[in-house]
Amino acid sequence: MYPKLGQMKEVLVTIQSVYQYLEKLGPKKSFQILKNLGYEKLLSLTGKVPKERLIVLTHKLSEDTVVELVKQIPEKILVEMIRENEDDDLVYFIHSLPMSDLALVSRSIPPHDVGLLAKTLGKETSVEILKTLGIEKSIALLKEIPMKDFLWLVNEIEVGPVIQLVSELSVADCKKWIKQRGLEELPVLIHFFGVTNALAIFRKLGMNQALEMMHLLGTREMLELSLLLSKMTLEERNIPTFSLLKPNDLLLKNKTKPAPKKKQIAKKKKTSKR
Repeated sequence: MYPKLGQMKEVLVTIQSVYQYLEKLGPKKSFQILKNLGYEKLLSLTGKVPKERLIVLTHKLSEDTVVELVKQIPEKILVEMIRENEDDDLVYFIHSLPMSDLALVSRSIPPHDVGLLAKTLGKETSVEILKTLGIEKSIALLKEIPMKDFLWLVNEIEVGPVIQLVSELSVADCKKWIKQRGLEELPVLIHFFGVTNALAIFRKLGMNQALEMMHLLGTREMLELSLLLSKMTLEERNIPTFSLLKPNDLLLKNKTKPAPKKKQIAKKKKTSKR
């Protein structure tokens, strides 16, 4: 079967776009890209991305970077990345992150979310977050927190405190907190305690006990108790030097305490009748 007229026209337009694209790049760059990618791959890509966008992006990147980008990132994701991100943002991400990290981010975080992050916080801050937290930790956290919720949290307590908080907490601790308390209370706690004091509490108690205490007291009661304690004149020297038993330890001690032995009643010997 021969292709329909409409299909033939589409193919010819695509081929024309490829040649126009290569012509705009200049002979050296276009030859290198065509040689390393192959005509079919280039034909497929130019049929899915506006020619003008490809020309702008390719002019701002080296031929080696363009080839690595196309080879390491699946075409479907690459096309979506270009569609969802501004040229300057995309070029900044490509120049700021190693290609292996960029490929991992592109496969793990939806390009729409990356674009939203860059548009909301700026490309420099977005890259700073990924680098400071680490690519794998950033990906793990953004799988637990929808991007819109993460941006809400940053808006409530600013980027610096969020990075400081998340940098010190493990992914497992973050997951526990999100699962049990959500995100709504975090701005309240950070505004009340400050991020340094909040982290000091987490370090002292551990995430499990901190969550248990919040569950037992309630958020407001815990804040009120903390405020009450902060107004007291307390001396560190009055803390006992010996270890006091915790309730759980006391309970465990009572359980393991050996039960008193029962006195055995001596059995009377049966006398045989003669």
